[in-house]
Amino acid sequence: MGEAKRREELGLPPRKKNELNKSDRYLTWLPITKSRIKKYPYMGVATMALGAIIFLVSGGANSIN
Repeated sequence: MGEAKRREELGLPPRKKNELNKSDRYLTWLPITKSRIKKYPYMGVATMALGAIIFLVSGGANSIN
């Protein structure tokens, strides 16, 4: 039996979807929130490291004059 039917039989209201607080977002059109960034603080460092590796592998250091 699905959860919706079980909740209906028990007389419970349907589950509410978690909506993101608009004020929690950095940019209104970007689905990244401040609370999500706090959960994964290493993502910025990992992204910069990946960018640096791609830059160095592509020969970016040799093209700088």
